[in-house]
Amino acid sequence: MSEDDDTRAERPTDPPPAPPAEARPRLFVVSGGKGGVGKTVLAANLGVYLASIGRRVLLVDADPQGGNAHTLVGVPGTQARCSRDPIDTAVPGLRLLHMGADEGLSGNRRKKSTRALFDELATFPACDYAVVDLGTATSRAAIAAFLRADAPILVTLPEPTALDSTYRVLARAFLARLLSRAERPGARLVIAQAARALGGVPPPLDLWRHLEDDGDPLADLVRAEMEAFRPALVLAQTRLRADLDLGEAVRSTVRRRLGLTLEYLGHIEYDDTVWSCVRSRKLLLVESPGTKAAKNIEKIARRLLAIESGKRRAQVRAVPPESHHDLLEVERGATDEEVRRAYKRSRDVYAPSALACYGLFEPLEIDALRARLDEAHDVLLDSQRRRSYELSVFPPSAEHDEPPELRGVQDEPLPPPPDLTPDTDFTGPILRAVRESQGMRLEEISQRTKVGLAYLVAIEADDFGALPAAVYVRGFVGELAKYLGLDSAQVARTYVRRLKRVAEEGRVR
Repeated sequence: MSEDDDTRAERPTDPPPAPPAEARPRLFVVSGGKGGVGKTVLAANLGVYLASIGRRVLLVDADPQGGNAHTLVGVPGTQARCSRDPIDTAVPGLRLLHMGADEGLSGNRRKKSTRALFDELATFPACDYAVVDLGTATSRAAIAAFLRADAPILVTLPEPTALDSTYRVLARAFLARLLSRAERPGARLVIAQAARALGGVPPPLDLWRHLEDDGDPLADLVRAEMEAFRPALVLAQTRLRADLDLGEAVRSTVRRRLGLTLEYLGHIEYDDTVWSCVRSRKLLLVESPGTKAAKNIEKIARRLLAIESGKRRAQVRAVPPESHHDLLEVERGATDEEVRRAYKRSRDVYAPSALACYGLFEPLEIDALRARLDEAHDVLLDSQRRRSYELSVFPPSAEHDEPPELRGVQDEPLPPPPDLTPDTDFTGPILRAVRESQGMRLEEISQRTKVGLAYLVAIEADDFGALPAAVYVRGFVGELAKYLGLDSAQVARTYVRRLKRVAEEGRVR
């Protein structure tokens, strides 16, 4: 489907229904990790689009570094900063409110705090949408305001520094959101201590793994919030053809490293017309609606409204996190060709010099991830290994008992495999049952994995006293799980967690 076809497919035949008159306005908050990325241009022209489809729109300038949205809508700066009430603009249905987040011309203190300003917006009369130009989300107040949005939107550029800043904003925003939702007594303290142990503002996925390894029930809260927090992303000033794929690559890397799902709204092409409109203090969608950048913004606005109405959401695959299918971003029933295409795309996204990875992955982490991609590719293209692996990560069902190509094939009699689910806590006897169901010998596994035979025997016997430190056991169990076609992350995590629990209780022989 071409871009024009995609645009036509998303264009609604009728404008989306307006919110009820008595309802609070929907808050679209535009922010980012650094200045100069085009936040004000997007916010102002988004307001124009909403007004053009008959909505009552309030463009809110809440940039604490010195708001200048008034420049684009033709309102004198003195009038904007001195007025406490919305000001009409030349666009019907669009009003401007300078919220006094910066100091007045006479050096007066800001009119009200950012929190008070957003409290006021929540009950603002005669308004369907409030489009807020928040500026950079670098302060606690800005992060808190960003989290109050119905649609929090991050604007970034196809540049390393801009992407790095965006990733840091995402991590900070998630931690603030998580702390605000931790209602259990002492939960905030536990989360804050875990975050400090991981460096202060860790990737959400690292925080979840830390709590999961400790067996802390707060890990469930972290995972739930990771799935619920879905900010939107806009990539501005794209120049190269490769930039057109960068937004999806960023979405993929953020999901892989941070564990968060981004609603990618689209890109805005670099266009000198945007610069000339800003210079002449004009609105792009009013002065040059036929330009590529204007059409890009309109497409972004339509996608945003589609998400708001529930008609479009970034899809999250129904596969276990961290599984081979999740890593390659394919469904359980993916064909061999789909696996090959996904593998090629993933290798490009996670190349050592890939722009989307900057600020998220260290070189050694990229190497380890690419090794996991190779492993996922090899397992999913080997029918026998794939069957064993999928039995370990997917709940049993009549529809997917075994791949079609294996049904009716009867090998030499072997013990049946144990019942495995995504929630299985792996023990030594379970691992032994899996091995025996595949007709494998420990000597063969020891030779192939280079894990000592004595350690493999101890692992299957749950003889924790005969095993080395937990960090080494994690590696040994992971290698064993890989060879058996199991989810190595799940096996190692649950086995080592039980080992630590037994050690803490003093029951190690």
